[in-house]
Amino acid sequence: MIIRIHFTPADLARITFPVEPEPLWEAALAARALGDRAIPPVARRWRRQAVPLIRPSMRPLFKLIAPGGQFPDFLTPEVSSPGLDAALEVLMDAPTELVQDELGPWLPAETDQFMQGLLAGRAGSRRALGNAVRDFHQHVLAPGAAELERRHGADLAIRSRSLLHGGIDELLGSLHPDITWDAPTLTTYGLDEGRRYDAHLDGRGLQLYPSPFTAECLVLDLPHRRPVLVYPCAELPVADETDDTTDALADLLGRTRAAVLRALTASASTTQLARRTGISLASASEHARVLRNAGLITTHRTAGTAHHSLTPAAHPLLTTPTPTRHITHLPR
Repeated sequence: MIIRIHFTPADLARITFPVEPEPLWEAALAARALGDRAIPPVARRWRRQAVPLIRPSMRPLFKLIAPGGQFPDFLTPEVSSPGLDAALEVLMDAPTELVQDELGPWLPAETDQFMQGLLAGRAGSRRALGNAVRDFHQHVLAPGAAELERRHGADLAIRSRSLLHGGIDELLGSLHPDITWDAPTLTTYGLDEGRRYDAHLDGRGLQLYPSPFTAECLVLDLPHRRPVLVYPCAELPVADETDDTTDALADLLGRTRAAVLRALTASASTTQLARRTGISLASASEHARVLRNAGLITTHRTAGTAHHSLTPAAHPLLTTPTPTRHITHLPR
């Protein structure tokens, strides 16, 4: 999806970041990542550790994550107080009319008892959802919380430096290779390039939310609420301290083709691939063709858009460290 966010001068003064990961957003994004193909390497590593920790009590949370990755807006409400308890209180107090509006049109006539209760506003279903989110935090998210918080903090540090050195233009222009800033419009390019969405802020401002659980941008845009743009957080670089002059993968494939292969650690469309590596669309398409013929990537089409992903044969090649002098932030 291509998302265009239109700013007014007032909106530029109302850009915020969450000081720390927000419990309900983390639960929704992490639950979504469990079934998402296009997630960054850090999320794949987390998922391998998280899957054995899942319990049946968490099913009500997973029932709200659609196969395509969508989840209802009431799952991520605005919460004025920090902490999981305060967030769960707001979630469980969601107006029944809101739940019905967001879930009703998408559910089949026959739904399970939990969903029927949630639509009817029954206390039992609300408690089940609250318990599911709490258990998910305690048993699935908690073991990796320190690493996730470190990545959140590292991303905020990068954004702070961008703002200090280059102002708002530098901040918005350097969020991610799949995001462009052409004042007064911020444009994100997702995997499904056939769909478009325009968000007009109209003075509401914007919260920018970095997440290690997604490789594409997501937007929440509701009337009378500050919109939220979730973007992939910075991928922390890994330096090779023993050798900063050689790059075996580049020697094998060529520097540009090696960069293309590394850029596909998170699946990408041809347009995204070109943006991530700074090459032309035609060049990205040609490099993808060569890598596909070599059995290192696969390509499938959805609504006319080509999506590229690594094959198992590519992963051993990517264990070769990127030399220090060539470190890039993919995604940034």
